[in-house]
Amino acid sequence: MIFTQYYLDCLSQASYLIGDETSGRAVVVDPRRDIDEYVRDAADAGLTIELVVETHFHADFLSGHLELAEATGAAIAYSSVAETEFESRKLADGERIELGEITLEIRHTPGHTPESLCIVVWEHADDVEPHAVLTGDTLFIGDVGRPDLLSSIGVTRGELADQLYDSLHQQLLTLPDSTRVYPAHGAGSSCGKNLSTDTWSTIGEQRRTNYAL
Repeated sequence: MIFTQYYLDCLSQASYLIGDETSGRAVVVDPRRDIDEYVRDAADAGLTIELVVETHFHADFLSGHLELAEATGAAIAYSSVAETEFESRKLADGERIELGEITLEIRHTPGHTPESLCIVVWEHADDVEPHAVLTGDTLFIGDVGRPDLLSSIGVTRGELADQLYDSLHQQLLTLPDSTRVYPAHGAGSSCGKNLSTDTWSTIGEQRRTNYAL
């Protein structure tokens, strides 16, 4: 498995390239606007980027999903509850994407936004425990996503907070403690108030130390 985190300090934003070396198939998650590094790294590793997954609609940076799809021919994917103004693949809760030996499991995790999703990464389909989970803006290192940012469009922060609680406890904290946590933002982002400078952790560590959980 090729698993690369790209962390852009000026935006406190993380994106990811996940590639299966046995099949040459790859996915990019939450790409930033400058897509050259993803394209170059995929080519160097002999990977074809087939899918661009957005964990939610981003309001704090310009995403590169349209540019990356145009450059590679990849499809763009969102949660099945998202309504896009461009062609996109709808990902259902519990859906599994097979890249070869690697399997990506989609989990709907509304709360920060109604269409938020997380991606559980299985290095092998028959592994007892997953390798990692990409948590978008649902779970950060040291904090959880803000549920108050969409109140201006008819979704109350109370409704989103209820959904966020369920997403955290029913979708993420059910994962094994050893599962690595890779969020979409770190310290400096306005998406949370207590984000760590660490760019990854584990479910077990967050269960023990994250005040918001």
